[in-house]
Amino acid sequence: MERLLKEKDAAYIKDLFEKNLKDDVTLTLFFETNGEKITKFNEQYLPYTEEIVKEVAELSPKIKLNIYKDDVEKEKEYGVKAISALFIEGSKTNKNIVYYGIPSGHEFSSLLEDIVDVSKGETELPVDIKEKVRKISSPVEILVFVTPTCPYCPRAVRTAHQFALENPNIIGAMIEANEFPDWSNEFNVYAVPKVVINGGKAEFEGALPEDAFLQSVYEALGIKLI
Repeated sequence: MERLLKEKDAAYIKDLFEKNLKDDVTLTLFFETNGEKITKFNEQYLPYTEEIVKEVAELSPKIKLNIYKDDVEKEKEYGVKAISALFIEGSKTNKNIVYYGIPSGHEFSSLLEDIVDVSKGETELPVDIKEKVRKISSPVEILVFVTPTCPYCPRAVRTAHQFALENPNIIGAMIEANEFPDWSNEFNVYAVPKVVINGGKAEFEGALPEDAFLQSVYEALGIKLI
C-alpha cells in the first residue's frame, strides 16, 4: 500500500508534534482477522486505518503504537465494542478516548488534536466547564456518530474526548456511521453529528457549544446543571 500521508502533510504533523507533545502517548489499535466483528461495510477500511495510524506514530518518538489482532483478553480489558477500535492513552486517561472506524477526512484533525491534548494531560475547555465536568461521579458513555465529509463533526468529537480527558468516568467514542450501519440504525442516525449519551438517555444532532453539550450529559444523568 502506498503511503497515505503526503510528504508535505507529514512534515507539518511532525513539526506540530515536536512543538506540542509533552509526555508519551500510546495509540492502541484493535483488529480481528477471524471475521467475528468484521462486516462487509467496514472490512475495506481496515488496511487504511492501520496504515494511517502507523504513519502518524512514526512522526514522533513520543508516540508508541500497539496493535492487537484477535486478542480477546485485551479486547475485554479495553471494553472494545467493535472493530476497528483505536484508543488514545496517556497518563491521565482511562482507556476512555476511542475511535471506532477510520479517523479520516475531517476526523483526522480530531485525531491529531487529541494526541496533543493527551500528551499535555489537559484540554482547552473553559475553566467553568472543566469544573462541572470533573464533578461527574457516575459513568457516562458519549457516542458521537460522524462521517469523514462532515465539517461539523470534529467539534462534537473533540468535545466528547475533552470531557473524557477531564474525567475518567466519561467514555468519549467517535463512531464512523458508514462503517457501522447496524450501530447507526440502533440509534436512528439520520444526520451527523449525532450524539447519544448513556444509550439514549439524552441525544442530539449537531455540534453544540460545550455548555449545551454538558447540559445534555447532566440530563442523561438526571442531574440539573447549575
